[in-house]
Amino acid sequence: MQDSTTPAARRAGLSADEARTLADRTLAGSQADAARVTIDARTRPFIRSADNRITTAGASSDVAVTIMSAFGQRVASVTTNLIDEASLAAAVRRSEELARLAPENPEYLGELGSQTDAPVSGYYATTGGVSPEALASAAALGIARAREAGNVASGFIDVQNGSRSVSTSEGLFAHHSSTGVASTLTVRAPDGSTSGWAGDEAADWDRIATERITADAVRKCDAWHEKTALEAGAYDVVLEPTAVGMLMLRMRGAFDGRAADEGRSFFSAPGGGGRIGEALFDPRITIRSDPAAEDAEAAPFDGEGAGRGAETWVEDGVLRNLGYSRFWADRQGVDHRPAPANLLMAGGSDSVEEMIASTQRGVLITRFWYIRGLNPRTMSYTGLTRDGTFLIEEGRISRPVNNFRFNQSLVELLQNVEMLGEPVRVAAGENSSVGLPVVVPPLKVRGFNLASVSDAI
Repeated sequence: MQDSTTPAARRAGLSADEARTLADRTLAGSQADAARVTIDARTRPFIRSADNRITTAGASSDVAVTIMSAFGQRVASVTTNLIDEASLAAAVRRSEELARLAPENPEYLGELGSQTDAPVSGYYATTGGVSPEALASAAALGIARAREAGNVASGFIDVQNGSRSVSTSEGLFAHHSSTGVASTLTVRAPDGSTSGWAGDEAADWDRIATERITADAVRKCDAWHEKTALEAGAYDVVLEPTAVGMLMLRMRGAFDGRAADEGRSFFSAPGGGGRIGEALFDPRITIRSDPAAEDAEAAPFDGEGAGRGAETWVEDGVLRNLGYSRFWADRQGVDHRPAPANLLMAGGSDSVEEMIASTQRGVLITRFWYIRGLNPRTMSYTGLTRDGTFLIEEGRISRPVNNFRFNQSLVELLQNVEMLGEPVRVAAGENSSVGLPVVVPPLKVRGFNLASVSDAI
């Protein structure tokens, strides 16, 4: 098998020693009461195709330094990608000037001191050194298969490699290197009447299944020809993993202890506070986060440099934890718990095919589009189905159908689960770029609200 990496590729981003040296140089010029330096150093190879041809290919590389200065509780920050001595000094001075002018931030608690984070190895050489030829080969396969089927392919392969570090004037230094790749393909008929989509996301390039992505997108496009009318309503639905991931990505912000304490969340208790310890979802629902999860790694610290470890948010349907910012944790007298760095949902052993076979009448959904929030108290969202929606009758896919606008509570979705499959990492974002790692199973759910018919493709 041909090696997909560049033999002499330098590790992307900055090493811990390089980041520490740059941060120390920056902090040395600070005259503020407290300061924080965040360094993002990344390379981003990419390749984009449209109309059955590669339209754009290239890479960007940047080192961005953000200096946050504080005088008491007056705080401001400046970001620069000029890292020579004079430019860094000017950025430090500018952040201090702005901080002196800023109104006081009553929630600023000062900077953190030295700490030891559990090491997380999130950098995969297969991705960090992926060659332009490997990206071009993957894009070309999608184009060739779409053309053979008489269709038109458009795709995007986004690679992000690099490092992030957080340093403070109080002695904290945290550093993390990571890689990620998202590969998505949309195949349409020349007249635009039908569409099929497939995609993968991973930290490890070798886990991107280009053959499967290509085959699935072409198959969905061909199968969705001559779609037929289906009325809106509440249906049993089989949600492919990407569809599940696009909804569950919205759960990350729901685990907010402050919103719960202030009565703005589904997790708010009637008399105040949160609903920790209550059984709120189907007992098969478990949602975790873990910076060290294989192929879904994330930084073991948050934007302030505070340590972030494995957490269980929902266990066997019971709410176990909520996240607390440093300020809100201090105010409430609880432990600081950062928001999830990734989202890992437990699954089962049912395949999508078995879910379809068990369904008397329902709808198979490939993915969603234009998802927007409606009500945080019920975790309700709206959006559109897209790129392959099919009617299931008597245990088989009977015909392609129109798209729908859905209005759905995630609470009810997680209460109405009937079957779960094996969890996989998915491309859960709508922009086809590498995003927060989301690992979810396919689901069969009853009573999903397909609220109105959409003529969108």
